[in-house]
Parts: sequence; C-alpha cells; structure tokens
Amino acid sequence: MSKAAEPAKPDILIVVADDLRPDVLHTLGHPTVKTPHLDALAGRGTVFTRAACGYPICHVSRTEMLSGRCVVKAASTGGNIPFPAGWVLWPQAMKSAGWHTVHSGKWHVHGTPVARGYAATAGLFSSGGAGKDAALTSPQSATGRPVTGYKGWTFKSSDGKAMPELGVGLTPDTDSHIADAASQVLQSPREKPLFLHVNFTATHDPLHWPKGKEGRFKTEDTPLPANFRPQHPFDHGNINGRDEVIVPAPRTEEQVKAETAVYLALVEQLDAQIGKLVKALEDTGRLSNTLIIFTSDQGLALGSHGLMGKQNQYEHTINAPLIMAGPGIPSGKRFSAQCYLRDLYPTVCELTGVEIPESVEGKSLLPVLRGGNPEIHGAIFGYFTDTQRMVRTTDGWKLIWYPQANRTQLFHLSEDPHELQDLASQPEQAQRREAMMGELKKWMVEKGDPILRKE
Repeated sequence: MSKAAEPAKPDILIVVADDLRPDVLHTLGHPTVKTPHLDALAGRGTVFTRAACGYPICHVSRTEMLSGRCVVKAASTGGNIPFPAGWVLWPQAMKSAGWHTVHSGKWHVHGTPVARGYAATAGLFSSGGAGKDAALTSPQSATGRPVTGYKGWTFKSSDGKAMPELGVGLTPDTDSHIADAASQVLQSPREKPLFLHVNFTATHDPLHWPKGKEGRFKTEDTPLPANFRPQHPFDHGNINGRDEVIVPAPRTEEQVKAETAVYLALVEQLDAQIGKLVKALEDTGRLSNTLIIFTSDQGLALGSHGLMGKQNQYEHTINAPLIMAGPGIPSGKRFSAQCYLRDLYPTVCELTGVEIPESVEGKSLLPVLRGGNPEIHGAIFGYFTDTQRMVRTTDGWKLIWYPQANRTQLFHLSEDPHELQDLASQPEQAQRREAMMGELKKWMVEKGDPILRKE
C-alpha cells in the first residue's frame, strides 16, 4: 500500500490594521458599523476578546509582533528599536521552514522588509521617497485639520523605487492600493506555501473620507464613547504629544463626534479591503487551506478618558481585535483568555509545525484553541516610555502606575469595563493595590525594566 500524501502546508495571511479599537467592529458590538467580511471571518473562526499589545505605539507593537518578544528595555527611551543578531524574526522563521515570505503595506520598524526575512514586497508603503519638500497629496484631514502624520511617505516598487504618483502621505486610496497589491500576490502561481503579511494604514490619522463613503456617518448621529471626557485629568506621559494636539484639549462633544464619524467610515473601508483578500483566495481555491489572522497594532482613545491618541494603558487602546480562521482553528468560538500580540508568532509556528526559536518569549495560544487551558498568562503587563506601567489580572483587575506623575489607578474591569471608577485611593483596596504593584515590579525586574534603576 502506498503511503498517504502529507497534507499541503497552509498558506498564511496576517492582516494588521492600525489604531483600530476592537469595539468599532460589528462582530465585537458596534451597532451601526457594517463589517460583513470580518463578521464572516469571525463566524467561521475564533475571536480572542482580551488580546493586547505590549506597548501602544505603532513601531514598538509591530516590533513585538515580528520578534515575539517584550522590548521594554529598548522601548523605554521612546526611540527606534534595533533587532539584535540573536533574534530570529517571524518571517525569518517561516522562510527557513519553506514558506515564501512577502510583506505588503505599511513598514514601520527598524531596517527593511528584505533585511527582516521577507523574500519580496508588494505594495510597500514606507517613509521617504518624495523629496524633503514634497507636498502632501491630501494636506488636510476630512475635518479640515492640518496633516501631521505620514509626511513624505510613499509607495515603493519591488526594486525600491519611490512611486509618488500613487500619493505622498496618506490618501483615500492608500489602503486600496495595498489590498490590490496583496491580492495579486494571493492569486499568483507559486511553488512554495505563502506567508503574506499585510499592514493596512486604516484607521491611523490623518482621517480622510474613503471614496464613496463621504458623509456615511453624520456627526450629529455618531455616538460618543461611554467614557468620553473633554480632557484627561493629569499628564499621563503624552499629554502634549502629536496625537493629542491634532484636536487640542479640552475637546467638545461635536469635535470628537466629527472625528469619529470619519474613523467609522474608514473601518468600513478596511473591511472592504479584507473582502478583496478573501475573494482572491476564493477565486484561486486556496481559502480552505489558508490560515488567516486579523488584528491591529493597538486601539485608540478617540475621545475616551479625555484623550485622542494611543499612548495610554486604558482598555480602548491596549486591546486589539484578534480574529483567526482556517486550518487548525475552531469555528464559531470566542475566548476571553488574555494574550499578547507577540503570542501570534509562536502560535503560528505551532499550528504549522515550525520549531519556535529560542529567542521567542511569547506563548502559543494552541492550549486555549484546543480547549485545554482557559488562560496562558496569569497576568499581562503594559508599558509606554518611562511614564506608564500596567498589570491586568485574569480576575478582572487592572493597575496603572505613572512613575513620572507619581500616580496610580486601580480599576475593577469586571464591574467597570469603561474604567470610570478609580479605586486606588479607597482604603479597602490598599492590600490589593500593594499586591498588584508588587506583581508589576516583579515583572519589571524580570524584564530588566530601566525604570527601576531610576527609583
């Protein structure tokens, strides 16, 4: 009897949004936003409802995803994070195991895609290439605010040449160009299984109306978040940062609603791009053997807690949507297990039989996916520069420490999911606060957090 053929290695599609709050997806509870493609992906796959970034800013969160590591030692200064030679990055591991690795879309970590293990690029969008004084294609946001992000960014061809004709900075067409390039990769013939990493720019500022969705959401009809505040009560570490001064505090309800209306339209446009990718897989008959993971680098405040940006430790920002579907993923499941985005790397390795490199610190989510363990982390921890540290426990408590502001917040998330009641000063919570601070500082010692040397 001839030996049965081994099953084909799955294609892998990693899709990462930018600054996408989980609660703006229909499948995660938004009442009016329409995200049919992500809804369908969640329906035939698994949703993790407590996935979190380690550090809520683009390049650090993406560095953690690529390396599978916590980078608190390097990130505390707020600068760029190099990749030491001893780290085996996610695309490098997949490439060595036989996958054809391709990067598409936003590139916002140290070095170049090829230097980090991608064999090719398609629709690469990165800084530079338009000239120092090149004018932005769309210099004002939809609400008439001057654009301060993505200045000088352009698409690059596969041989590295800038293509300013596709737009300088973010435009209403940026993510459509990325999706089209990624779809071509998905439809192309190949001899190896594919590892395609697609980074979209939505819903990062500047916020431009997507084509065909101008006015899709009306300012007056757009709801405010339950924890809206005109301004944050103290300097949390980024009170005058770029994200916060786009709409200066104190902010009015109308200002936040106007920004949110455009943001929600971008969520729907993002969903349409996901639809393009799924259709490309359907048209080529590859969908059933493709592992798809959708997430974001972090969320966004967008008026919550008196903040607009992402540089904070509140739930709306540290949490990221996480949907998985495909071979090895159960259908129609939702897990509340806490996890990090850096856990995706070892999870995919274990799902596909690839050895997890020793440099990886993240933990595979397979024990949760297979129903064996309700949790893989006893607690998760967050950090931002030297101004914020956070611990969130499995029993629904969160402590945020602000070393520079000399403040602490304590929230009981099970009873107060919007983090409106700070319990840190209540005498009856003193023992819990001290215990959680001890747990946080133990983690900081283990990770070599440089803040401890300053105390």
